[in-house]
Amino acid sequence: MNKWILLLGLFVIVGIGISAVNAIGRQNQVANASAPSTTSLSQATANGNLGFQSLSFHTVSGHVLHVNPNEKTVLHFMTSTCASCVPTEQTLTKFSNMPGVQIISVDINPQNDNLNTIQQFKRASHSNWPYVMETTPYLIDKFHITELDTVVILYHGHVIFNKVLPSYTQLKKVLA
Repeated sequence: MNKWILLLGLFVIVGIGISAVNAIGRQNQVANASAPSTTSLSQATANGNLGFQSLSFHTVSGHVLHVNPNEKTVLHFMTSTCASCVPTEQTLTKFSNMPGVQIISVDINPQNDNLNTIQQFKRASHSNWPYVMETTPYLIDKFHITELDTVVILYHGHVIFNKVLPSYTQLKKVLA
């Protein structure tokens, strides 16, 4: 019984957090309507309603990261305070050296996270891939992210997988 109450409480807190991120991002978009976007996403070209032909991000370490549409790109939507995100990242490390697979963690809590909190999170999860900070709700809206610890996998500009808390077996099936 207590397990279900804790799970429900966590779900409510995550929902409130995502709603707050969306609301703040929309307020910033309205306030900066004539200014260039400050999102982590520097370029996204939609291919109809199905996907992206090109994506590039600004990583938290200051580099520009271009997504290769011919590789399977794993986007992990997380925050540094997400308890379940660490095990998911540890699972993703098993695929980090797989040829044709690119992993990117997308931190969706720019109000509370920064380079230092993300570096601590990377050390805790033993991850070795780039992290980006989502400063607008663009990716959250585009990929219909409603919960933390969601993994989206893109291939040839299309979403081929979208799941909260995916298992190793589910990821292996998609990434193999």
